[in-house]
Order: sequence, then C-alpha cells, then structure tokens
Amino acid sequence: MQTITLKMKLLSPNKGKLEKMIRMLEIYHQACSWFLAQAEALNTVSRAVLNRETYKQASGLFDLNRGTLQCAMLKALSARRSYLSRKQRGKKASLPKFETMVPVMVRQDCYSLHQLPSGTWVIKFPVSSGRSQIAVPIAASLYHVRKLIDLARGSCRQGSMEIWRDKGGEWYVSISLIYEPSFKEPSGVIGVDFGIVKLAVLSNNIFFDGRPIRWRKEHWAERRKALQQTGRLSRMKKEAGHERRWMRYINHCISKRIVQIAKDEGKAIALEQLTGIRERVRGSKKFNRMLSGWNFKELASFIEYKAALAGVLVFYVDPKETSKTCQKCGNVSRCNRKTQGWFKCIKCGYQSDADRVGALNIAAKALNALGA
Repeated sequence: MQTITLKMKLLSPNKGKLEKMIRMLEIYHQACSWFLAQAEALNTVSRAVLNRETYKQASGLFDLNRGTLQCAMLKALSARRSYLSRKQRGKKASLPKFETMVPVMVRQDCYSLHQLPSGTWVIKFPVSSGRSQIAVPIAASLYHVRKLIDLARGSCRQGSMEIWRDKGGEWYVSISLIYEPSFKEPSGVIGVDFGIVKLAVLSNNIFFDGRPIRWRKEHWAERRKALQQTGRLSRMKKEAGHERRWMRYINHCISKRIVQIAKDEGKAIALEQLTGIRERVRGSKKFNRMLSGWNFKELASFIEYKAALAGVLVFYVDPKETSKTCQKCGNVSRCNRKTQGWFKCIKCGYQSDADRVGALNIAAKALNALGA
C-alpha cells in the first residue's frame, strides 16, 4: 500500500460558500481546543474513552459534520499524545494548545471529487452538520489531473482530506490517494551506491554526478557564514530553507530517474542500508560537512515510494565490505581501494570505478538474498 498526497488550490468560492467555509474553519478550531481540554480533564489519550464521555455533548455544541467532528477529536488526541511522548522522553515540552487556525480534516467517506463536462474538477464536502454539502472548483495541474483520473478509474482510493486558508486568503486542499501496487517478477537487480562526489552510481554503468551540486552547496555555505558574521540571522535561515527545498527537488529528480530505469529494464532495485553511514564514512572537514548536509535517507525513501507506485521491488542489503570486495575474484582487502575514486584488486588486477564496484556488489548481495 502506497499513499501520495495532492496539494491543490481552490478557485475563489462565491460569497455564500466563502462565509460557510470560514465558519467551518472557526468551529473546527473551537472543537479541537474543546476536545483537548476534555482530554486533559479526563487525563486520557484513549479515543474510546473521550468519545464515550464527550461526543454526545460535542454534537450539540459544534455545528459540524459528524465525521469532521470525529476528526477534530483525533487531532486533539494526537496533540496530547505528542506532548506526553516528548515529556516521557525527557525532552522540553509545553502544554499543547491550538492558538492558530488548524486545517480542517474531512473523513474519506464525507467528501467526493467530480469532473464537470468542461473538464474542471470540483470537490464536494460538508461544512455543517447534516447532509448538505458545497462544491468548490479546483485549480488542478496536469499532474493533479492524472492522479484524479486514476481515482476516477479505480486505480487508487481516496483517503482523508484537509482544507485550510493561508495568510493571503487563498484556500487549499490536500487529498490522500492510496494505491495498492502490484509488483512484477524482476528479471534482475540494479544496485545503487550513494556518495558525495557521485550522488548515485548504478550497477548498469549510470552515474549521477554530484560535483555541480557540491559547488552550489559550498557557495551556500559561504553565504550563510558571511550572513552569520554580519548578524543577518533571519536571512541566513531563509537561505537554509531554500537550500533544503532545492535538495529535496534534486532527490525527487534522481529517485524518479532511477525508478524509471529499473522499470524500463524490468529489474528490482537494491539499496544499501543507510544506518550509521555518517559514522562509517569520514573524511576532511569539508567532506564531512557535505556528508552531513545531504539527506541520503530521504533519497532512499523517495526511491522506495516511487518504486512501489511503479511496481518495482526494492531490497535493502548490508553494505559491509562492498567497497573493498573484488567483483571478479571476490578478494576482500582495504588495499583494493587505495584512492577514493578508483578500485584495483591487489590479487587479480581487476580495476574499475570504485563506486561502480560498490553498486555491483550491492546488486550481487541482493541476488544472493533472492536465491538467484
């Protein structure tokens, strides 16, 4: 099962619908705060207990759809559980409270999506108790339209929805789509070796060069250092946020390309287990900063979820000795890799790009695990 989330902008509703939506947002916020207060008074995080003790009273207090009211209860319990969890772990935690407006969560059986003859998609959802609903058109991109067509054709099913209003007065919805992927029998395995100089190397001789990205990250690091020295901390944080979003975009692009390659070749993907990667690999101060600044786990998770949607199997293998093992004769020695980028076996003389050898060994371990 794989879940993706679509964030879409709503087109401006008319005055009557706008008033109903604003009222729903305010009542939902009040309901969340009320349920949180009741949970604290009852000293519980149990949905069954809170539902039994408060739901009948809440139904009379808040003019919300019953499913939406249940979601407000779950939101309050989630905030309380998070607070208690942090407190139990000895971390700093303050009593939870809903000071700002929170997105309204709508249960999956309480809203629907339809396409008009004009091609415009609309979403219908309840804004008050009872069965009455309002329909609001969606500003859907081509990507959104493809996913909504999947939903209409039954390729996936809808999950819960959230609706909110930003500071500029624009309305947005996020919709969860749940896919049940069907995996195909792979004809082989593509090993993937992650790195810094080369962000990813595939066992079928495809390289993702990381040097332009390293240069750009170094440039950002110098800018942040200069901003920090001049006391421009807010600008420094803004630059850091921009870099994180850019890195996330790069990880999306790389993962999409890797999954597409595996799908086209009908092969599975083998990834190295990334636990402790920063402890296993150490280098210069500059290298360590680059290593800590790149989210390998995010890249692996992107590959995993995109592969699930494409019906491509993903395996994780222990990367131990993969960078020191000769692909040809099996000799394992630290001397096989005297330099960072090149592998040369001291026993048989086999030599190749070091990261490519690592990817080949990762693929071999996955094949062994499969019994192939």
